[in-house]
Amino acid sequence: MRLYCDFTVRDANKLLFGLILFELCLVLIYAADTLLGSPSWSIKQLFDFDGEGNIPAWFSSVQLSLIGLIFLLRSRQTDSDHFPSPLFLLTVSTGFIFLSADEAASIHEKISGALKHIELMPRFKGDHGIWIFIYALIGLILFLATFRSLAAMWNRYRHATFMMAIGMGIVVLGGVVMEVISYQFLRSGSTPLLYRVEVTLEEFLEMSGASVTLYGAILLLLHESRVES
Repeated sequence: MRLYCDFTVRDANKLLFGLILFELCLVLIYAADTLLGSPSWSIKQLFDFDGEGNIPAWFSSVQLSLIGLIFLLRSRQTDSDHFPSPLFLLTVSTGFIFLSADEAASIHEKISGALKHIELMPRFKGDHGIWIFIYALIGLILFLATFRSLAAMWNRYRHATFMMAIGMGIVVLGGVVMEVISYQFLRSGSTPLLYRVEVTLEEFLEMSGASVTLYGAILLLLHESRVES
């Protein structure tokens, strides 16, 4: 299967700018709602960064699913000299689709809830964050198993891979580092304002990191489209 795309790098740049602008608007809405004491129940439910099943959560989920779809499309490439391998691309696609489902359904929190009664499981204050250790172990195993393919992708699509790496680094900074800070220091209820600031920064980093990763995935797709045209 060959891919042809009329989308250009300039279009990708505009898309990234638009996504970041939209995310800043979500931040402003959440900040205004918080500062005003949440006068509207509907606004709070739709834009609460600390909630589930709302616009910010679904927005992040859609971005992650689009990244997974792009890698799924690349895995369907049938050229014999295609590298990285379709299996590697399908593995990456599956990972992003899982992260999309996790963002929509908070699977990681359910994992922590299910395992918190096992005393041997490492965790943070208040029995939070068990999922971080599980995801970190799975991530390390996948990284080691796919290292050669990752290196090949870096060599062949350096700019696109660099942007995706930057994006995922931002996602980890928001979804893991900021979350750990929240678990350890901000969930006692004694610093509600700091907690809200942390939630805002955490969610913005996750959304913007996913946007940068999506941008990198689109650059990857455009690179192959130019090669095959």
